[in-house]
Amino acid sequence: MNQKWTRAICTVLTSALVFTGPAVEGTTFSGYINSGLEKVYAKTQKQKDAEKKKSQAEQNLKDKKNEINGLKDQQQTTADDIKNKSAKLDEILAAQKKLQKDITNKQAEIEQNQKDLAAAQEKQQEQYDAMKKRIQFMYENSAEDNIWTAIIESNGITDMLNRIEYVSDVYDSDRALMDSYQAAVEQVKEIGTKLDNDMNELTAMQDDYEKQQADVEAAIVALENQKEQYASQIAQAQQQADNYQNIITAQGKIIQEQEAAAARANSSSSSPSYDGGGAGKGGSIASDYAAGGGKNPGASTGVSGSSVVSYAMQFVGNPYVWGGNSLTNGVDCSGFVHEVYAHFGISTPRYSQAFKSVGQAVSFDNIQPGDVVVYPGHVAIYAGGGVIVEAQSTKAGITANRSVQCHTILAIRRLV
Repeated sequence: MNQKWTRAICTVLTSALVFTGPAVEGTTFSGYINSGLEKVYAKTQKQKDAEKKKSQAEQNLKDKKNEINGLKDQQQTTADDIKNKSAKLDEILAAQKKLQKDITNKQAEIEQNQKDLAAAQEKQQEQYDAMKKRIQFMYENSAEDNIWTAIIESNGITDMLNRIEYVSDVYDSDRALMDSYQAAVEQVKEIGTKLDNDMNELTAMQDDYEKQQADVEAAIVALENQKEQYASQIAQAQQQADNYQNIITAQGKIIQEQEAAAARANSSSSSPSYDGGGAGKGGSIASDYAAGGGKNPGASTGVSGSSVVSYAMQFVGNPYVWGGNSLTNGVDCSGFVHEVYAHFGISTPRYSQAFKSVGQAVSFDNIQPGDVVVYPGHVAIYAGGGVIVEAQSTKAGITANRSVQCHTILAIRRLV
């Protein structure tokens, strides 16, 4: 009885192995953990450390890029402030130039006024001296006698009155001339006072402009220094960002090497006639991705799915190589998808089942060219028209002729 049960169990296990076949990129049943026939490589500690370092570097790079963008914004604001201050300085210098011209003209007016005042004062002095001489002459010669003499010696009343009037007219004329010359002097003095006041206002304006100029020039110097500091900070931050990018690249390479090594190790017992894709009922679709699910995300990049397919189709006919990373010389299924998307600057995992968590989920009825289709132990790119472009197998190489439902569909993801 025990022997019968033993034979039955062996038969079941043998059938299961035959049914599953080389399910995971050429590995045998013992080469992966069978959970829905999904490949799960055991990660080495080195790979775990690399993934941790890569993740931390990616976060640091993101933060550093945000810091750089902030510094650039501040640098641009400072540059705008410098531009505005420079424009203000130009206005001040233009106003100073005009003011200097006004001061020069005003100085010329003051100098002319001083000449006019000197001439008026000289004329006044000459009239004063002449009048003084006439008065002195008349009074020194007994003005009173002259009056009586004019009366006595006159030839009649008319002559007498004319003589008296003459003497009076001389006094009146002298007085009028003195008054006019005095008024002329006062007028010139008033003009001079006004010119002096104008000059004082102009020099005060000049002092104010000079202060404004000094303040603006100092502000520009400070802003230029600040701009240089931002440039230095940006350069330092960019250097740090480059270092983080180098870490990401280096750790990514380690991860790829570890995954490729795992694939090669698991392929050592695989069948060379592996035909691509895991076992599973052809045409079935995981419930999360079944038709009618309503998942149809919009574009997330500037890359079109048709561009991805066009690029991938260039390599149809090239060989399939386990763990390979060359679209020309040989690549495996996950490497094919990884390298095609890398061409467009889109980062992806390096083994098939990790693609189930990248990008955005798509329902089967909304599948579009360029979408990534994940099968048990296999991954491909939907090419449109119901077929996939894929690194199919060691026998077939890179092809674009199999139905998208050649195996059970575990996930459909949109990366562009």
